[in-house]
Amino acid sequence: MSDRNPIWIAQRHGQDWRDEDVLRAIEWLTSVVDGQSWSNRLEKVRQTFDSAKREWAAGNRVRLFDPDDAIAWYVFQANAFAAQRQDCYEPESYRIVPIFQRLGQILPQLKSVKGASDRLRTLMTKGRRQPDDGLFEFLVAGAYKCRSWTNVEFVPEQPGIKKTHDLLVSTSHRRWAVECKRVNRSGYEARERELGDALADPVHELCRSRRRSIVLDVSFTVELTELRVSYLAERVEAFLSNPLLNRWTDAQGIGQVRDIDWHTADLVLEHDDVFFGSSRMVELLVGRYTPYVDHSVAADWLPAPQRPLFATAIGQASVVSWMSTSMEAAKRKAKHFRALVASANEQLAADCPGVIHVGYEARDGNSVDDLRHLFNRLEMETFDSDQSRLRWVYGHYLTPEHTTACNESAAISETTATYKIGRHRTAQPLTNKLLLSDEPGRLGDHWKR
Repeated sequence: MSDRNPIWIAQRHGQDWRDEDVLRAIEWLTSVVDGQSWSNRLEKVRQTFDSAKREWAAGNRVRLFDPDDAIAWYVFQANAFAAQRQDCYEPESYRIVPIFQRLGQILPQLKSVKGASDRLRTLMTKGRRQPDDGLFEFLVAGAYKCRSWTNVEFVPEQPGIKKTHDLLVSTSHRRWAVECKRVNRSGYEARERELGDALADPVHELCRSRRRSIVLDVSFTVELTELRVSYLAERVEAFLSNPLLNRWTDAQGIGQVRDIDWHTADLVLEHDDVFFGSSRMVELLVGRYTPYVDHSVAADWLPAPQRPLFATAIGQASVVSWMSTSMEAAKRKAKHFRALVASANEQLAADCPGVIHVGYEARDGNSVDDLRHLFNRLEMETFDSDQSRLRWVYGHYLTPEHTTACNESAAISETTATYKIGRHRTAQPLTNKLLLSDEPGRLGDHWKR
């Protein structure tokens, strides 16, 4: 949480910068695709996005891109950030750009990884619906190549044959099998977010009907499945009836309600347009932006004439900020971690030690914290690797930041936790375990709050 003053105006000069690391990554990624075919794919992305922006300006929240070609959308947004700002969609670009930046930085090392071109071709064709998986594999391959592993190679994919591990890394004295698992939301987490939105919707509707602008902060102490859909709206209704009923603590949650103070938002919107629903808008409406909770925003707003995704003025608004501190919810998420490790373990070789890299992306709240890490560690302490020689599991918790700093456009935090499997004395294959930095990082496991 930032305590700095949120009242600042975007600078009007120096906006012609280019991010060469991102542009290098884009050039490499698209080098394996036929030029005309790629041009056609990008044009389709642009047409879909332009059409969606017109719909958004009319109040219709349609899909912004075709999920069947998500990698083309990633490239489009990365390029928009790096060179063509008018097409940049902040709620997506903020999480895409740091990955492309890192790929551009380690490109010389990636090009020397055996089998990288074949894996790249798979990402840009067969894997284009789920690009996060392939991009994570390249981050891991680059980490080994940058850290003195002389031989790093992708294991060739063999259709019709049981899947093997992703990478084989070796030196003259060591050899490891490496498997990568990129975590998308588990079914439980996706359902939890849906329930959070369902709890927020009646609040937004109530505020809209009463023409009141409200901020509600809540920490749920039980699983969201146990809550009635009117739980939060009832707290707002009580507050509207009696402003003294602005806080509550019960068996299901702890929260508070207050009116929006329009001073900050009005001062900034007098000069700037602000991306609707962005971290910056939350900061202006709430007074601060807290990155480790989920935010649901609704408002009557006027789209900017040339940028329909940006608000040039806001009337009534409501913000629901929520997080889960439920012990049971954390345990369920840890079960998903164990299942992923079990699946990856089946793909490891039996003739050399193995390591599994699990990549989390905490792009919303409630996704990464020390409680989840605790339960993940407990799950790994009892994990049986069976016939494989699994020795270590790395949990890479990547947190792209919805930055609200005046002169910062992209940022990411990374925590790498290590989980020892079984009783052994085998040293870890990576002493410097960060994927997005060459720095060693701080010792131990840590999460910012």
